[in-house]
Amino acid sequence: MENYWFTLYPETFLWIKGEEGFIYNTKEFSMFHFLFDPCTRIKEICEELLVIDNLYATSLTKADIETSKVKDWINSIIDIQAGGFISGLEKRPVSFKPTLKLMNDIGYCKWEHDRGTGGCIMQNLHELTFYLNKSDWGNNDYFKQTIFPLQDCDTLELGKVASFIHNSKNIFLSNVNIVGNIFSYPGYKNLFIDDISITIHLTIQDFANNLKTVNETEWPDHIRFNILLDPKYNLPLMDLQSFQIPISITALVTTEDECSMFSDIFEDRPIYKDARIIPLYDGKNIDFFKSNVFTEREEFDSIALTKREIFMRQVLNIHHFGKLTILPDGKVYTNVNDTPLGTIDDSPYSIVYKEFTEGRSWFRIRDHSPCNDCVYQWLCPSPSNYETVIGRPNLCHVKQ
Repeated sequence: MENYWFTLYPETFLWIKGEEGFIYNTKEFSMFHFLFDPCTRIKEICEELLVIDNLYATSLTKADIETSKVKDWINSIIDIQAGGFISGLEKRPVSFKPTLKLMNDIGYCKWEHDRGTGGCIMQNLHELTFYLNKSDWGNNDYFKQTIFPLQDCDTLELGKVASFIHNSKNIFLSNVNIVGNIFSYPGYKNLFIDDISITIHLTIQDFANNLKTVNETEWPDHIRFNILLDPKYNLPLMDLQSFQIPISITALVTTEDECSMFSDIFEDRPIYKDARIIPLYDGKNIDFFKSNVFTEREEFDSIALTKREIFMRQVLNIHHFGKLTILPDGKVYTNVNDTPLGTIDDSPYSIVYKEFTEGRSWFRIRDHSPCNDCVYQWLCPSPSNYETVIGRPNLCHVKQ
């Protein structure tokens, strides 16, 4: 009996869940969703392709490829350039199924730690966020979803903040976020450590109340401001071109009306074209989230993820990995909705190591129900703080 080799290409992912299958080509950003027909061998063919020893190839008979539904299935894969036939070979062709290989896994980190070397674990620390002090315009709930100053809180000690930043320095530490009313924080200029990008997040009210200081200060090149507009925003936006420092705008919204309001404001002013609008859950606006935040099936049709980006989703949380947050009481978190891993008095190394070996924030992925029963599991973003605050396993209309 004559056999034909059919193979999937190395840049192609094949996922099967129950009676459903999905093929995604990370080179062409093309995809093919299908349901298994019990009258065909399609599910069996998929299972053969996924066996590592089969090298992402399977042998098909002439009867297979002459079966109309199997033929249509194969042609759909060829159409999206995810696989094809290879003829003239007696031996199995070689194609490598995309498989994640971890060089610096947790076991290796423990081994280096036990040897007393520390290794390169600190290179996984990419961003620090310090909640320095309170703001009269802050909110003690917003920070659980996004960066926003607190209203009632302690004040972090300047020396400890500077020391923690210094001890965290590595070639991959790309940004330090300063949150609060920095203008009421004595000695704040001592935090402007060279060679580290620093973003100062403050409310528009605190910014507007300190325009004289903003204009008269000679800000270093690695400092920028992010002005925060909350749902109670009631101040006119200013001409950002008049300032000698980079400034961005972030608006928080809880309703569609607020979203439309800010969209109109930003659309009418080209200088605000890069402004961000971030939704907030207030305990009552779940319908707003279902309409504007929850994932729809149609969104996957335009997704464009590389192989590396999919691998990242399989092992780490793209929202939280590499980030530490220090609250005004000095406690250090990898996610402010989880338990603290230490305090500002601890070494950054000990906190990063503890997260690698005991924590879950940096490695919280979609390996739980209902996501682990969905063929789109690794195309979705990692779990975010929204799921925790809202109390749902995902924000999705596809699989609930």
